[in-house]
Amino acid sequence: MNPHGAHVAAYLAPLALARAPFPPTPDAEGYFHTAALERDLAEASHCLLARKGFVLLTGEVGMGKSTFLRRLLNAVEREGAVASLVFNTFLQGPELLAAILRDFGIEASADAADNIDRLNRFLLRRWQDGHTCVVVIDDAQNLSLESLELLRLLSGLESGQEKLLQIVLAGQPELDAQLARPEIRQLTSRIIKHIRMDALDAAECARYVEFRLTDAGAAGRIRIDPAAHAALYRASGGNPRRIHLIMDRCLYGVVARGQPHIDAALVRAAAAEAGFQPQRRRSRRPLLLAVALLATTGLVTATGIALRPDAVLSKPVTVAAITAPSTAATATDANWNTCLQQLTPADDSGQTLQVLPLPPRHHAALSKRTDVCLQRRNDGWLAAWQPQLRAAELQPGRRNDQVRALQARLQAGGFLAVDAALADGLFGPVTREALTRFQHHHGVTADGVADPLTLLLLETATTRTSSAARPERPHGHG
Repeated sequence: MNPHGAHVAAYLAPLALARAPFPPTPDAEGYFHTAALERDLAEASHCLLARKGFVLLTGEVGMGKSTFLRRLLNAVEREGAVASLVFNTFLQGPELLAAILRDFGIEASADAADNIDRLNRFLLRRWQDGHTCVVVIDDAQNLSLESLELLRLLSGLESGQEKLLQIVLAGQPELDAQLARPEIRQLTSRIIKHIRMDALDAAECARYVEFRLTDAGAAGRIRIDPAAHAALYRASGGNPRRIHLIMDRCLYGVVARGQPHIDAALVRAAAAEAGFQPQRRRSRRPLLLAVALLATTGLVTATGIALRPDAVLSKPVTVAAITAPSTAATATDANWNTCLQQLTPADDSGQTLQVLPLPPRHHAALSKRTDVCLQRRNDGWLAAWQPQLRAAELQPGRRNDQVRALQARLQAGGFLAVDAALADGLFGPVTREALTRFQHHHGVTADGVADPLTLLLLETATTRTSSAARPERPHGHG
């Protein structure tokens, strides 16, 4: 018997499962409950039913946003709410409005103003009957500014006492960047609850897999090694959709081998077949060689180059004959290479070295630091360091620990007010303005962009590390 109506693929029949444990599509019935998700669900439901404002849901692809939305809709509909769910957000402006009307069961006309009037009358009738009306927009990162402004307008429809329409926006992290734009700050100010769907950690990943198997009727019948759980977490990154794709292939392997046992080798094979391979740890020597070659040949742009031990020299490189350098140049390069070796972690942890040209005016401030390598070039200096702040994660609209660390440094330097509310991890207009002030103060392009040079100056300006506390490192400039 299949209690949830989930189809069990023919190849899983020998396992006698009640349902498919790892389906490729959203599966609200077999939902993995965590305390954080249950709290978010309860708070979001309350915000909608109490007509408090917008609810925002963001997360990477495969994190379970659609499943969460289904549970949220079920929760509010049980309380009498009427919902409109719009998936196709490539519809914009008037077409989006018409789609909302149709999903509420309202006949749409060709005139946008008339459609707003029709929607308003519908919402008033539902309010008088005691029903809350909710519009859910999935994949909202595709919405244009025009469409977001339309939603703000709709959210303002009211009875004179209460707002008539509650709106849920769900999308990928790009939606955060959209909402950080100053043109739509009125909409952003109405967001009362922001739910972020984060990846599972290693322990949650293991519990999730066991929960899915138990829920499908395989409790205790399929054994998973601890090493297999670790391999699954490395390959999936805690992303539920990836977990499903990998584990579904593992079950196929269990059937093929005739053994109810999943080991690390099977997980790695399944992950490779699904296209998810964890990065392998490699020696740091290719990294140092690559940095040295870049320094020698001058192949470093103004934006710098970030190099990882697992991302360099993956293909054979043919190096042309090199003229023997002078004794002075050899000594300088030796110091540079020694400094790079001291910067590079010995544990092959995969941390990044950043290399970029350094304008001469910044040399004096960095020349005594033990955490920056410097090498003289014909037109200035080359700097290498191991960044703590990563430019790729410091983009407008992003919210993460990297942004929080950036804000802390800006506060330490006096460029951002020391206020806990401002250190919220969101790269919004206030953070960008503070970064612009820092850039102007240090004589670099004041555009509010967290580029590598800005981050190098910010890290070194706000790190109170005494060079006397550690042995001085050869910089490579002779």
